Amino acid sequence: MTQPPFALFVIANDIDVDYINDSLKRAWKGNYQAGWQLWVATDSYDDAPKNRDDNRLPDGSEAPISSSFTSPWAGKTLDDCAQWLQQAPSDVALDKEYFTAMVEHSKEDDTVMACRLVKKSGEVELQYFPQPTDAIVMEMQTNSGLKYDEKAQNYQRSRMSDGKPDRSKAGPYAN
Repeated sequence: MTQPPFALFVIANDIDVDYINDSLKRAWKGNYQAGWQLWVATDSYDDAPKNRDDNRLPDGSEAPISSSFTSPWAGKTLDDCAQWLQQAPSDVALDKEYFTAMVEHSKEDDTVMACRLVKKSGEVELQYFPQPTDAIVMEMQTNSGLKYDEKAQNYQRSRMSDGKPDRSKAGPYAN
């Protein structure tokens, strides 16, 4: 089962604070305003949400974030993000198997990457596919295990049938 908050890595160079704030608000509204469940990743574990002693989920980043925010992940890869997340200390409350990212085509396609790490033959494999920005939190909460595989395949099939580029790496049609 996936558990928020989910890290949101901004690796695209063309995404500014206004777009991040708008995306956070839309994702929050798309999750029925149930909570701020995306954490805009910095490069410090000290900034990350911490595990709580009560039954409440830790909050992610609430819009608006600071107008001076600059993503330390801009220009990095999804693999870089995955490595950083896996090295997080145990008190960090982020889901370490599933995370999100704004990538090169996120703004153009109005999507956020739904990413997961899967252990296969002792190796960790990164898989990802885009989801609509306003539905990303709901998708992440319901995307675990076989559902992730099914949604990734449905995305890939729809791209193939529409003749559009496949921006995923997951399942049997992985690039």
